[in-house]
Amino acid sequence: MLSIRPFVFWVFVVLFFITAFSVVFYAFGYRFNLDRGIFIYTGSISIKSNPETVDIRVDNELIPKQKLGILNNSILIPGLAPGEHFIEVSADGYATWSKKAIVQSGLSTEFWNVLLSQTNNAPQAIPDTAFAEKIFPAPDTNLLAVAKQNNDEFTVATLNTATGASTQVFSLPQASLPADGENIEWSPDNRKLIIPLEQDATRGYFIVNVSDQQTLALQPFIKNDRSLYNPRWDSTTRNLLFYLSGTTLYRANTEVSAELPLFIKDKVKAYDISGSTIYYLNNDNGIIYRIPANRPDAEPTQITTAPIDIDPHDTYALVVYDEKRLAVRARETGKLWVYNEIPSGDTILKPLAESGAKGVQFSNDGKKLLFFTDNEMSVYFINAWDAQPVREADTTLQVARFSSVIKNVQWTKDYEHILFTLGGSVKIVELDSRDRRNIAEIAAFTSPVAQALSRFEENRVYFVNPPNTLSYIPFPVPQTNIFGF
Repeated sequence: MLSIRPFVFWVFVVLFFITAFSVVFYAFGYRFNLDRGIFIYTGSISIKSNPETVDIRVDNELIPKQKLGILNNSILIPGLAPGEHFIEVSADGYATWSKKAIVQSGLSTEFWNVLLSQTNNAPQAIPDTAFAEKIFPAPDTNLLAVAKQNNDEFTVATLNTATGASTQVFSLPQASLPADGENIEWSPDNRKLIIPLEQDATRGYFIVNVSDQQTLALQPFIKNDRSLYNPRWDSTTRNLLFYLSGTTLYRANTEVSAELPLFIKDKVKAYDISGSTIYYLNNDNGIIYRIPANRPDAEPTQITTAPIDIDPHDTYALVVYDEKRLAVRARETGKLWVYNEIPSGDTILKPLAESGAKGVQFSNDGKKLLFFTDNEMSVYFINAWDAQPVREADTTLQVARFSSVIKNVQWTKDYEHILFTLGGSVKIVELDSRDRRNIAEIAAFTSPVAQALSRFEENRVYFVNPPNTLSYIPFPVPQTNIFGF
């Protein structure tokens, strides 16, 4: 009996060390592969999803929630063998997101922008919005200007989307919005509107005071200048606006008719206002400059060093994020340039599209530029993107191409998806091209959608659709908890 005790002791010692080593190996991510008879170093997958309460399947096997971890506000799936895995993320009432993922030893493969679309997300009609033609967001949340066309009568109403209260502030017979898409513009303090209209083949501009509905016809009000176009509110001083007359930029006071317009700059082909700065494209040399809006007599600061060829028969749109990031688009030809002051010091306007560009939009952090044609959408990466999937600075990614015409192309709230309409279908497409891009429908109408407008602050997308009524869907769904478990 005594001779057995040492044997039993050493058996338990060996079992202890085997168990201890197994636990340590497991804790460090090693797993024993029975087929190969060796230990392998595993990897993991981390997922951030909207909604947050989701089911996750790996290779068609549901992962119990108690086996999932939480790391950096994401769901962590540890202990995955290196190689290809099929990942599915699902939730009740939502379409399933899926993608093949390559797991590497000791690394985490990240999917931090998984966005599920609701399968039954019927648009909710907004009362008293019949004959709506187009909507224009105010700087404040929950406030829209709704342009309506009822036969020959053009009207504008303000709509508080939180309360549903609507007030008509403008009316004019035999008038319509310009065919070229020039927008109604809110003043920075939400007090006034600039309304562009076409009447008897002539374009005019009206200033409307929202509180008392007082209306001012801009051309007769501004002395010595009836050929003005492209008026924009001054972001630094109440009641002042800028406008172009030919290629000359002026500033005018909409409260004092006796005050002559102030000359700002000549040879201006296009201009934009970003913050408290005016940027303009010189008509003669194709160079972009900037001046302070509150000091228009200041010496201009040159932004670009290499010119672009100006077509005298074309009009141009200048879209500015800041002095280091801007875009220029020729409206007729659709040629598109981007200016990106990258560390190399290269300051040219780089062509992104030789023709066909219909619009551009910067992301809110200025790191990406969305641009699109009638059938294709692409993203230019202004800065390097370190999160997975990694993208290099100064590179372009084609996101999607369709045989039919796409419209209402715009960023979603996370700036990793693009919202667009295809006929009566409202869709989103992700930028992540690993394996394949997920494209999902978030709303559907029986007729083509006239307008889609994302309001990130409200977590809503608004629609104008036949028979010209206004509706919305909640999107993306607001988060209410962390993962739900």
